[in-house]
This record gives sequence, C-alpha cells and structure tokens, in this order.
Amino acid sequence: MITTVDVETSWQVTSTGGYDPSPFHADNILVSVGINDEYYFTNHSERVDQGCYHKIQSILDKTTLLIGHNIKFDLMWLLESGFKYTGKVYDTMLGEYILNRGIRKSLTLEMSCRRRKIGSKDSRIKEFTDRGIPFQNIPAYLVEEYGRIDVAITRRLFDSQMDDLKMAKNKGLLMTLKMMNEFLVVLTDMERNGININLEDLSNVEKEYRAEFAYLKQKIDKIVYKQMGDTKINLSSPEQLSWLIYSVKPKDKKEWCKIFNIGIDKSTGKNKRRPNYSRQQFRNLVDNNVEKLYRTSAQQCHTCKGKGVIKRIKKDGSPYKNYTKCPDCDGDGYLYTPMAKYAGFRQRPRSVYDVAESGFRTDKITLNKIASEAEGEFKEFIDSIVRHNAVDTYLNTFVEGLKNFTNEKGFLHPKFMQAVTATGRLSSRDPNFQNQPRGKTFPIRKVVTSRFDKGSILEIDFAQLEFRTAVYLAQDKQGMEDIKNKIDVHQYTADIIGVSRQDAKAHTFKPLYGGVTGTEDEKRYYTKFLEKYKDIKVWHDKLQSEAIRFKQIKLPTGREYSFPYAERTPWGGSTYGTQIKNYPVQGFATADIVPLACINIYKLMKEQGVKSLLVNTVHDSIVADVYPGEEDVMSKIFKQGTADVIPALKQYYKIDFNVPLDTDLKIGYDWLNMKEVE
Repeated sequence: MITTVDVETSWQVTSTGGYDPSPFHADNILVSVGINDEYYFTNHSERVDQGCYHKIQSILDKTTLLIGHNIKFDLMWLLESGFKYTGKVYDTMLGEYILNRGIRKSLTLEMSCRRRKIGSKDSRIKEFTDRGIPFQNIPAYLVEEYGRIDVAITRRLFDSQMDDLKMAKNKGLLMTLKMMNEFLVVLTDMERNGININLEDLSNVEKEYRAEFAYLKQKIDKIVYKQMGDTKINLSSPEQLSWLIYSVKPKDKKEWCKIFNIGIDKSTGKNKRRPNYSRQQFRNLVDNNVEKLYRTSAQQCHTCKGKGVIKRIKKDGSPYKNYTKCPDCDGDGYLYTPMAKYAGFRQRPRSVYDVAESGFRTDKITLNKIASEAEGEFKEFIDSIVRHNAVDTYLNTFVEGLKNFTNEKGFLHPKFMQAVTATGRLSSRDPNFQNQPRGKTFPIRKVVTSRFDKGSILEIDFAQLEFRTAVYLAQDKQGMEDIKNKIDVHQYTADIIGVSRQDAKAHTFKPLYGGVTGTEDEKRYYTKFLEKYKDIKVWHDKLQSEAIRFKQIKLPTGREYSFPYAERTPWGGSTYGTQIKNYPVQGFATADIVPLACINIYKLMKEQGVKSLLVNTVHDSIVADVYPGEEDVMSKIFKQGTADVIPALKQYYKIDFNVPLDTDLKIGYDWLNMKEVE
C-alpha cells in the first residue's frame, strides 16, 4: 500500500533567533498527522483523538511505500513519537531536486506544485504562523484543512514526478532517486542517534582559544598603533586592512573598478576578465589612481582631555570635518595632526589579480602568499592576523555552533540535507558538521566522544576518493598505474609546490576542478598534473564540448547537471568551466559512492544486530559510535560495507568501476585522537 503523510508540530525559538521544530527539543510536540484521507490530532488544545496512535500505526503496518515532502522530517517525528515503520520511503523534494538536474530552484512544496500547476497550499494559516502562533493553538479546523491539502498535493506531486521519470530517456535518474531515498533512511537514523558532545572538553577548548585570541588582539593592536598612529583600523574590514598593508586607497572607486574591469559580468554571472597589463603599466595605473595615507597624532580634547578616533583621512592627510569632534564628549578643539611618515607597511601589489573593489585583496589566500615572502615586523603582523582570523572563525563558527545546538543531555542532532548543493553532495546545518576542522591545530573534534561507557569512535575514510573517481571517469591510464603502484598523489603535489603533504591535499584536487591560477609554483603544478594525467585533460575537454552542445552533462549513474547558458569563450574555455569539471567528480564521489557505502554499512549493522550507532558522514568519511566489545565486528562491517561499493555500483547502475577504492580505518576515545586499525 502506498501512503502519503504530512505532520504538523510545534516549534521553539532558538538562542540564535531561529525556529527549532525538531523532535529533539524537550518542549516540542507532535500536533497532528495527515495520512492519506485521514487526519488525526495527537496533541492539540481543541481536539485530540485518543485512539489516533493505534489507527496511524495500523496504516503504517500495511504501508510498503511512505511518501512525503521532506519526508525525513515527518519520518523522524513519527519514529520519535513511538510509531514504527520499516518500509520504503519516497521524498518528493528529492524527486524535484533530481528532476531539476542541478539547476537551483525553490524546492518547497508550494513552489514545486506551482511549477507543475497541480495545486497550492492553504495560505490562511500563514496569518497565525507569521505572528508566531504555534500549530497547537491555531483553530483545529484550519490545521486540518491545511494538512489535508498538503497531503493531497504531495500525492499529486509524486504522481507527476513518476510520469516525468517514466518518460525520461535517462532511466538512471530513477535509480539515483531510489538510492537517495535509501540513503535518506540512513540519515534519519543518524539524526535520531545524534552526536555525543563532551561539554567539559568543549568548555576547556573554548577557554584555551579565547585566551589566545585576547593575546593576539593585544599584539596586533600594538603593531597597528605603531604603523597608523592614532588612526584606528577595523581589521575585520578588507578595505581598512588594505590601507594598513598597502598604505594607499583608491581616489575614485568607480574609476578604479572600470580601469581594472572589476565586477560581475551579467551575461555569465561570473567575475569579469581582468585586463592584461604589463607590470610597468599596472604600477603606473596604481600610482595614478591611489591616494597616500599618513600616520596621525591625536591632540587632546580641550573639554574632557580624552583621545578620540578617526576613521578617514583626506588626501592631504587631514581629518574629515565629521571626525573632528571628540567622541567622548562632543567637545570642540579635538584635532588629528598628520605626521610626516606614511601609514602602514607600504607593500606593492604584484598584478591585476591583487586588485579588489575597494583597494587590494586581503583574503586568506592572499595573506598566506604575503606571509611566505614577508620579513620582520610585517611578517609578524601577517602571521598574527591570519591566526587571529582563524581563531575568531573557530570560536564563532565551530565552538559557538556546538554550544548553541547541543541539548541539555549533551547531544547534537545536525540536520543532514541531500537537496541543497548543486552536485548532490551532502550538507548539514544546526550546526554545519560537514566542515569541522581536522588535526590538532583546532582540536574541536576531541569533544566528540562515545555515549557508551568505555565506548569508542570509529571512522573510515576513502583514500584519495576524488582523484580515483576522476581517474575512472576519464579512464586515465597513468592514474590507474599510479593507484596500482600506490603512488601518493598528495606527496607528488607537495614535492612540486613545496608545502606539507596535508597542505598539498587542496591543490591535488584543483586541476580536477579546472584550477589554473595561484602562485607560480601552484601554476607549475597544475600544468604538470595535466601533462602527467593526459586522459583527464582530454576528458575535461570532452565535458566542455558536451555541455556546450547539449547544455547538460550526465554521470554514469544517470545523475544529470544542466548548463543552459554554456558557450565557448574567446580564450578556448567555456562558461561554467569550473562547474563543468567539478560537478562530475564531486557528484560521483560524494553524492553516489559515499551514500552507497553508508547504505551498505547500515544494512550490515541491522543484519548483525549490533548496539553501535552510525552518527555522521563527512565528505568521504563515515563515523560510528561503537558499543564496548563491538570494536572488531564494527571494523569488519565498515571494511565490508566500503568494499561492497563497487558491487553496488554494478547492481544499481550496471557500472564496472575498474579503479580500486582503498580506505583508512581509525578508532579512538574521541574523534581527534585516533589510531589506525589494521
């Protein structure tokens, strides 16, 4: 029996000001369940059907396919509320996502149905939700009508998608969707299991890095005062940081952007192509279009004897009128005196690629390049500002994220999303647990520990997955030979560029994604990479031609990506050049291969009845919370589940994947301090 479901729940306002409708918030309740033509109130101020739980469960017992829009939410609420369901699921949101073929469109139920002209939601309830009135306090007849309409249009949306999939020449789309819905069940379990956070360790990590942040801030402030005098610089502002590093700013920003062709090309949606100036031409243009900055000395206010702040300096080095008043008491007589010395470090930009809209680039990559060549106090400043920014991000993004979303029991339930990225790669929010720092530089992973007494954390990583995927897709002979001989491609990168193996990993993948710019060493590496792996270069050219001719490309799995405006560029590339090369590798590796591994592992865990739990997957890795005594069996399950990916590709998609998929298996007390498992 096919059953369509839609649940309505209460929600709570989070510490960040958003809404949390998850079942893991202690005060949230399941208000109602719409299931086919029936509607039940489980927890409502006006109407509660005492026998509804039995009636809903009896329907679920007969169901072989459960349909919903963003059904992971509905399924999770049903399971957390005590209902049981072990059948198949179909998410109409995933269906719409797959059929959009990588084009970003709204995937809400309302917009999906409007595009297909199959109905719309009841808008009357919005009058209440916009005022923050929860579902349990909205008149029951409105909730019921709203829910019945949602169920009805969800079923019509399912039927419409099935018609499209049956009519599609590409039968792989249906198989991809089948796999994604199987993966959805795994993710539902992961979210329900949650990640155990050691709150004491989290507090200690935060204290350590807040102390470092304060030390760096004090150190940087001293250097800035020495360079700028009393002129205050907001180091969070790329523009003002540029003043400090380069000692100049553009005279006229509009003219500046025109000269260096800065901005977005409306026809392509990408950055405009920079002009090809010689070094001397570039320097002359810079010198003629900037004004110099001077250090300043602030005289005391005659009224309160305090020192104020200046934010801008005129061409002649004097302050603007708006800033001649004392900020403490608004008294008169408060002046900044320009000193003879230039402000800042007086660095020279090297090329048009260093130019930004408001001056010169000060992003992380640029600062790291500057740091590699800097000396003395300037190097000390750049190193300190890079570390300061990194610690700031670490504290505000990672530490605060964990604090805000970890519940009173010490569990984190990040929301995994399959239909956000264009490639199909998994993402997460509340918090984003897909980009937690690796290594001990920022040891946030040490706070992830087992919920079981004497339990452990087990992680398996695919080795060089994106490179191996590209080698398969391109059928690159040299790549296959290197993999067979266990050549470390990351070390190859590191040797050419002159960085550590860990730092080289990001560069290894850049040629796979069409990377051509960077330092001279990086450019040399990208050239050598494509010279060595010639078939990857041929495959890239083939992808571009396919995208230009057919306005889309297709993976062996059937997953499709549309490029409606793909055209050949004057310099031999194509619009969407990076995406055309990126999407197939990232899509096949992290949107198809890793989910298949998760499905395999999940099935094996169910078959063997282990007490251990899957808790997370990050890009090319899978993480489990291991029950004590199950370390050996879980290690075998992880190895078997990943080894079975190649047979699964054959089973699902009739693909003969002829590149070995090696893995690294690690176990430890926490997610940071882990040792390899043989």
